[in-house]
Formats: sequence, structure tokens, C-alpha cells
Amino acid sequence: MRNNSNTILVTIGIPFFNTEKYLGHAIESVIKQSYSNWELLLMDDGSSDNSVKIAKSYAADDDRIKVFSSGENLGLPKRLNELSSLAKGEYYARMDADDIMHPERIKTQINYLIEHPEVDLLGTGLIAIDGNDRIIGIRKGETKDKYALKDILNGGWSVHPTITGKTSWFKNNKYDENLTRTEDFDLWVRTVNNSTFSKIDFLGLFYREESDLSLKKYIISTKQSFRLYWKNRAIIGIHYVFIFYCTKILKLAIYLLFYYCGLMSFIVKRRSKNLESDLLLYYENILKEVTQSKH
Repeated sequence: MRNNSNTILVTIGIPFFNTEKYLGHAIESVIKQSYSNWELLLMDDGSSDNSVKIAKSYAADDDRIKVFSSGENLGLPKRLNELSSLAKGEYYARMDADDIMHPERIKTQINYLIEHPEVDLLGTGLIAIDGNDRIIGIRKGETKDKYALKDILNGGWSVHPTITGKTSWFKNNKYDENLTRTEDFDLWVRTVNNSTFSKIDFLGLFYREESDLSLKKYIISTKQSFRLYWKNRAIIGIHYVFIFYCTKILKLAIYLLFYYCGLMSFIVKRRSKNLESDLLLYYENILKEVTQSKH
């Protein structure tokens, strides 16, 4: 079934930059969704590899897929704002170009949002995978019907690309385009007191942990975290800001120690818990179905 008028149109937005290795898998996982009334917006940020070519090859075969490419590198927050502005669906789903959707992700989240109209944004759990599509485990984290500011500050909210929500919310609440590594965290801090964020106990995304292992990116994220906490000090409270600064410096020191000792895989594994054998086989089969597809 495609574009059934009885189902709500959902916009899925994927920004990409030099992700030729994974982009096709991300797109395949959208095409294989059980929920079919969607539009997929693929937003290039100045890629120099074959990413745009891959994106356009899918768009040529499916009129639900649209590609936007200006050739400029403007940064992720700018592209995220452009994607939500272009969205035509009643709901908008986030996804990154190196991740893979569970085939029931969109259907599950949309059904929940329809049944809970008070919810603005809905996250899911996730399965961590490495750069070779091997499952690491289930990312740890709790689920709640409504998250508060303290949950956001303690890292308890959902991972960015698992989130689906009302398109109107994304259009009215923009990312800070000066924060290229912490734009999502900043947005949650600024909006959680006037919004309803929920998370369900469903593993809706295969999330590529390997992309988080760059020392340079971690240092940039730390610097930008200092900026966003200070910028939002009136919301957070000055006392908590200084506690955060001390905690973040300690975490950076530990990160550096593990990085130079070659123990980064330990940090990745510590974030997740192992899957039972039957569930592991189930999710491995889903991954194979997507990653072995030939376009």
C-alpha cells in the first residue's frame, strides 16, 4: 500500500554529508517501512563523495523521495531547520544518514502520537551497531510519559534520530545554528518546560555508535556544551551550570585517558546491554534484510 489517503502523511528528514557507505542502507530502511504514506527529504550539506548520486538514484525510482543539494557546507543545524521548514507531513521523523530504521518504527510512533495528542515529541529505544553493521547491544535508558528539565540535564531523554513528533512543533522550535554538535540538547533544554516529551519501550532504530568515537568531535561537543549551559543559565540555574562544568571537565579527562590508552571500545560497550540470543537473531535478520538489498 502506498500513499493511502486514509493514513496521515509523515515527513522523514535525513541530512547527509559524505555518507556514501551508509546512506543507501538508511534509505532502504525507510522504503521498507510498514507505514507507507511518507515523504523522504534528503538534504545534502555539500558532500564531495557519491552521496548525492546515491540519493538521486533512489529519488528517480520513488516519487516519495526528494533530494536537496546546493553544493554548500552550511552545517547540520542549518540543514535540520531547512528540513522541518520543507516538511509537508502532519508528523516529522528525524533520522541520521548512517542509521537504520526498524521496519515498524514509523507505524509504531505515529499510532502512539495519534492516541496521545498531548505529546509533542516521541522517542524510542535503540540498538547500537558498529561500522560493520554488527550489533553491540541495547542502549541503556528509561522510558517516561513526560520528561522534565532535570531528565534532559541528566541525559535521560531520547537519542536525537529516534524522535518523531508534530511537524508544527519543529517548525515553531528551531535549532541554534551556531551549535554544530549540541544543537539537539540545546533545543530540548529551551523547550521541555513548554512541551510534552515522551519515550516508548520500543527499539525503533539501529544507531551507529562508531560515529561517536572522534576525539575532535568530543572536544568540540564539550566546548559547545559550556556555551549552551551558560546561554540557558536562566532556565537551568546558575548553581547547576557550575556543577555541570566541573562534571564535564572530569568526563573529558576520563575520555582522554581511555582514548590514548586505546580503550574506546570499552566506553561504547558500557553504554549498552547485551541482547538475549533469540532477540539478537531477530534484529540481526532485520539488519541483513536492509543491508543486503541491492538498489
